[in-house]
Amino acid sequence: MGPLESMPKLAATPVRSPRRSTEMLSFDPDAMVVALQAGVLEHVQLEAGVFSGRIAHTAGTDSRVDWGSYELSVLSRGDLPKDMISLIVAVTGHGDWRLHGRQVVSGDLALFPERSELLATLPRKASWLSLQFPRTRLEASGLALTRLLEGGVRHVAGDLGASLRQTLTDLAPVIGPGAAGGHFGDADVVQAHEQLLSAMFSEMLRRGGAGDASMSLSPGERQRVVRRAEAFVESTGEPSVRIDDLCVAASTSLSRLERAFRETFGVGPRRYLTLRRLAAVRRELLRGEPDSSVTAIATQWGFFHLGRFSQEYRLLYAEQPSDTLRARRRGT
Repeated sequence: MGPLESMPKLAATPVRSPRRSTEMLSFDPDAMVVALQAGVLEHVQLEAGVFSGRIAHTAGTDSRVDWGSYELSVLSRGDLPKDMISLIVAVTGHGDWRLHGRQVVSGDLALFPERSELLATLPRKASWLSLQFPRTRLEASGLALTRLLEGGVRHVAGDLGASLRQTLTDLAPVIGPGAAGGHFGDADVVQAHEQLLSAMFSEMLRRGGAGDASMSLSPGERQRVVRRAEAFVESTGEPSVRIDDLCVAASTSLSRLERAFRETFGVGPRRYLTLRRLAAVRRELLRGEPDSSVTAIATQWGFFHLGRFSQEYRLLYAEQPSDTLRARRRGT
């Protein structure tokens, strides 16, 4: 057996707050045990130099996210959570990654069933994500990867799509390793989790995770799917709608939901929901309440990267959000 087995097993510290971070200015194996929430990891530094790293730990209603960055190459080994599926994303890195003896590259995903072991080598300047969520969420979305998890780790190769990269940029101020917290509260963390999970499910679908990709939709079924989904969105009135809840409400899978929306509206369900949230922001700005601000309204509706939000708003409505608010207050 390997030398790692002689290392002491350390109990992971449970995360009691929806958001906290671990920052390391040198290699600290004890601090890195909590790299993944509800897991037990051991780390070994693989190259000479002064190690530094930062991990943001956040918790949603039924999900956990760890978003980390390490300056030097490390070996990570240990037990993943017993109660949730783990999705590990190799975001960026200077060099190749290794996962259970298999070479992977930046952009690849790996899905682990409950009670799995992790054995990974991370390259220099590695940026990574770990998402933990109940199996029921994957099953509700209709992704075919669920049944494949019975055989162990599921490796999904591919580059990160443009939509997912943009989502990571947008959510970094709330749940990224450099997030300072600021004016974002616990409800914002929950919204960010839902947006991230939705983006990840869509990414897995894009990479061939649909078991019914070849099945066509009849006009009647397409109409039923869209009507049920819209009715659910209207009934919630919430800034973020869970994509798996949308699948359940429409009695369909994510792939068929995607197809129904694209064939009906010309955009997928995630873009449709984003456009609805932008419309909600504009509605609030047009009311021009005395104590309202663009930042507060945008954040309330799940737009956390204000630069990106302003750009999207201007492209859609041909004016800056601040212009909408000022014009309303002037009564024009």
